[in-house]
Amino acid sequence: MKYFRPLSESMIQKLKQCRQSEIDGTAEERPCTMEDMNYAVAPLFKRGLIEIKKQVVDNKILDCIYVSKDGLEYLEKLEQE
Repeated sequence: MKYFRPLSESMIQKLKQCRQSEIDGTAEERPCTMEDMNYAVAPLFKRGLIEIKKQVVDNKILDCIYVSKDGLEYLEKLEQE
């Protein structure tokens, strides 16, 4: 994983919320979107902690947010601390 400045608490919360929706299975019905992540998208994306994929939801094509492999590693590291 690359070195980067520490994330703010609110960015960590957004990352955790997105991951929790993936774990709960709600991401398939209602994935995290740009609107859900609002200000946190750019910093998390630049750090490689999230991936953005186009997906059809309710007959609309949305940019959906998923936690990347690096994002998973980051969350695991946080849990160990």
